Amino acid sequence: MSLRERLARTLHAAAFRLAGERGDRAANVLTGLLGLGRIELCTNPSCTDCAPAPTTR
Repeated sequence: MSLRERLARTLHAAAFRLAGERGDRAANVLTGLLGLGRIELCTNPSCTDCAPAPTTR
């Protein structure tokens, strides 16, 4: 994993924990402006590339 990807994932994880879906969208804007890329959460349960987004109760 590259440094850019690691930074983007770290920012997204922190933003998602702090503000949920809204924080994830804000992190996408920030990482896009910094040139680190965007991370989209996959909610397709049959996706073979990634796990579905976690659900909380």
